[in-house]
Amino acid sequence: MIYVFEDHYALDLEPLTLTRGTFDLRCGALTHLERIRRVVGNQPLTLVVRPGLAARMQECYPDLSVNPKQVEAGLWLNGAALWDDAAWEQLLVTQGFVGADDRITGGNLTAELSREFYSHLKAGTNPGFSPQTKGPRLMRYLWDHLLTNADQITADFNRWCRDSVSTAYPKGVQVAGDSSVYLGKDVTIDPFVLLDTRDGPIWIDDGTTVNSHSVITGPSYIGQKCKVWPFSFLNEVILGPYCHVMGQIEGTIIQGYSNKQHTGFLGHAYLGSWINLGAGTSNSDLKNNYGAVKVSVNGKTVNTGETFIGCFIGDHTKTAIGIQFYTGTRVGVAANVFGSVVTPKVIPSFAWGGDGRERYDLDKCLKTIAIVKRRRGQELTKAERELYRRLYEEED
Repeated sequence: MIYVFEDHYALDLEPLTLTRGTFDLRCGALTHLERIRRVVGNQPLTLVVRPGLAARMQECYPDLSVNPKQVEAGLWLNGAALWDDAAWEQLLVTQGFVGADDRITGGNLTAELSREFYSHLKAGTNPGFSPQTKGPRLMRYLWDHLLTNADQITADFNRWCRDSVSTAYPKGVQVAGDSSVYLGKDVTIDPFVLLDTRDGPIWIDDGTTVNSHSVITGPSYIGQKCKVWPFSFLNEVILGPYCHVMGQIEGTIIQGYSNKQHTGFLGHAYLGSWINLGAGTSNSDLKNNYGAVKVSVNGKTVNTGETFIGCFIGDHTKTAIGIQFYTGTRVGVAANVFGSVVTPKVIPSFAWGGDGRERYDLDKCLKTIAIVKRRRGQELTKAERELYRRLYEEED
């Protein structure tokens, strides 16, 4: 049996993990879980998540078991780790735990040890076990994904696309570099687009459109059915499916189904799903003193040690025109940010306004979420409603 689990540090990856498992975060061209499923092949998986997410994860993955009553001997994979073929093969021959930075990234466990480990995961406590050998790299905070972004896009491209690179391009499209470009099915690229592969490969997935006078610089991944509007400049970006973007985006990950359809700068940021950034919304990713950026994470302030760090925005957040985010700004889920042109560095979930002092009416919030999802052919589910109601109560 193969178990993909969250550990007790899952909320150190908030606000994205307020509404999803750690394994659903993107790094490179795939989510952690998508990469795990490719690595382990056609083998059944069991997901182990926080109790409050179980119903939602079961909706998202009806083919998988979630939080079983009992566990058996098996292979345990931390959903926040970057699993590849080498790490998987090492786990198969390991007895006990593998880890990184004194944290468990996986294990090949007996039935007894599996049950003990699972009891800690259900309780959200530190298992206290020490890894016997080094495991795959673990993403502790959201900005770790940004720092690993370029290397992981390149690794994914080399693993899954290198043998299928495109050799013919639409008329008027220019390619700079070694032409490490993969174009999926039904991709439309208008004339006067530059695909720059001098720093890394470019993967444009099925059904995506890139309009004229845009520049995409690798390493970059543009997901399925995305829309890149004219005069856009994308450098080292990951766009999940159904994103519509315009303007300058650099070193950024967007989970999917989000819009930045106007000019404005988005740099070294990590955005969730179903987000809409109003015209001119921008973020700073560099302090005036070039110092290390600090970010509020799970109730504590963490020094990233990094010079370039932008903003982190949870699902279903919306911004008005002209909103500006400082370096290291954290915005929760379903916030409606307007009024203040420059916002505080911490905006709570369900904020109503730029200063975060007022709260969004929950019923109106859920109504808007339902409308937004319906526009993309999806419905707001019962489990989602219950999840957002619980998050609303916890934020109070």
